[in-house]
Amino acid sequence: MSAKITVILFIFVCFSTGALLTWLPWTQLWDDNFFLNFIVTHTGWQSLIPLALSGYVRGAVTGLGIINILIGALEVFHFKHSVKALQEDDVPS
Repeated sequence: MSAKITVILFIFVCFSTGALLTWLPWTQLWDDNFFLNFIVTHTGWQSLIPLALSGYVRGAVTGLGIINILIGALEVFHFKHSVKALQEDDVPS
């Protein structure tokens, strides 16, 4: 039972992280990033702001989000195999 819960939790984390990484770079939250402003004020690296706001970085983060969603979908399709593999690892020798 714990193997099933572990796989379900992993699938949920993959989908939620993927959705967040796919959606977040294109919102106002990305533009008004507190942590980016904090790092820039403490390090003085003013070039980080245009880099983080560029379409290339936003696209790369979105790509990572899509990869996470695909990993979650792959785990859904291989659910029984993943559960079986986890259960085999739990068996004491």
